[in-house]
Amino acid sequence: MSWWHDLSARERLLILIAGGLAGLLFLSLGIMRPLADLRSDAARKASSARDGYELTAAAAAVAGGSDATAPQGAAPLRQAILETARGAGVELARIGSENNGQIEIQVAAVSGDVFFEWLALLQNRYGVSIAFADIARGEDGMVTPQVLVLER
Repeated sequence: MSWWHDLSARERLLILIAGGLAGLLFLSLGIMRPLADLRSDAARKASSARDGYELTAAAAAVAGGSDATAPQGAAPLRQAILETARGAGVELARIGSENNGQIEIQVAAVSGDVFFEWLALLQNRYGVSIAFADIARGEDGMVTPQVLVLER
């Protein structure tokens, strides 16, 4: 206490102002910024969940109209994929070799509607189903199937 009384009025005022600024800085960085970050993270997660739901709903809508006992066409799996992709306007970035009745492919960015209609065509006409899919959603309704494993 004697230290405080030994200070001049001007020094006391400067220390009070510096303490007030330090308190505001703590309030801003220690409380307000983390709360704002939590809110933006929650909004980003909600948006991602909404996009995932829309993508799943679109896939379910296309797949829902398919026949569960689809006839298998006579064409080999690779040929069926190539023919239907060309006809549907789906660009195949890479197509692997057939292994145990499965083919791994990568598709260039395509409209979600076109992509899911192509999958429905494969299922209905050739009895092809998806064994594994890693699909990223892009902008303007585009999807990028990064890895797609199809099987018969």
